[in-house]
Amino acid sequence: MADEDPGYLKRRQESQAKGFIDSDGRVPGSQREGIRAWPRDDTGYRVQPRDLAFLGLTWQQVDWWRRYQAPLGTTPRQFKDMSSSLFKALCSGCERPKDYDVRLHGSWAFFFSGGHKNFPTERELAGQPRALEKLREWMGSTPAGERPARRPFDTLHKLGALDENGMAVAPSDGDIHISSDVMVTAARKKWDELKDSGKLTDEEVRKGFIHQKYSFINRTAVREAFPKLAKWAAMWKERLGRAVAPSLFPSSGPPNKSQVGNGVSTHFRDSDWVVALPPKH
Repeated sequence: MADEDPGYLKRRQESQAKGFIDSDGRVPGSQREGIRAWPRDDTGYRVQPRDLAFLGLTWQQVDWWRRYQAPLGTTPRQFKDMSSSLFKALCSGCERPKDYDVRLHGSWAFFFSGGHKNFPTERELAGQPRALEKLREWMGSTPAGERPARRPFDTLHKLGALDENGMAVAPSDGDIHISSDVMVTAARKKWDELKDSGKLTDEEVRKGFIHQKYSFINRTAVREAFPKLAKWAAMWKERLGRAVAPSLFPSSGPPNKSQVGNGVSTHFRDSDWVVALPPKH
């Protein structure tokens, strides 16, 4: 992880002491207040105008993000339409919307990826001359210790980086966590049906109903149990030009894994971006 570097660790400690980031590495502010601070990564790196220019983000988009009006890559109108159509896909008339807790995750919600996705280096891009040239255009002669520690939204896509299969990296996903015991029960029923009828692959059966590493409910079971949700995700992928990825968890949310492995955890926090059912007019 990048913050193992003494320079990043010192930057994180100083940023926390000054109140620039909290203990989770998030900038101060809350949905309740309706505003949060200028974006920084979890070591305290402050987003610069050159970063916005390279990433193709405007000050208006950052302001929408700061005010919880639209995650990065969307507009307030799109986000409102996304939210209302999501709840329709989940529960039709939504007589009991409290049965569905929906939260945004990933770089479109926090500007930067988590601590497991470090900012690329010249060494890592040595075999990709196009991406390497773009990185140098972006960062110039900025020393490594003064660069971001984590990847901002759309970084690898804007660099034109290639994945392990030599394919161009797609725009950042829009991660959506849905926590609902009602939906988990339905997905479990569908999982059992698929398993009994032999429609699951051996690999899926081996991995189980709950993903061993990330703790989300099996995606095939969710897709089969909630075809409207699958159609919703496909529709918004086409509209936004980036994948929209719903993940299902029990109503308690993802487990707290902050003390496990790399420490990256998406358990419920007060600073989460919660998606509410838009008011009816």
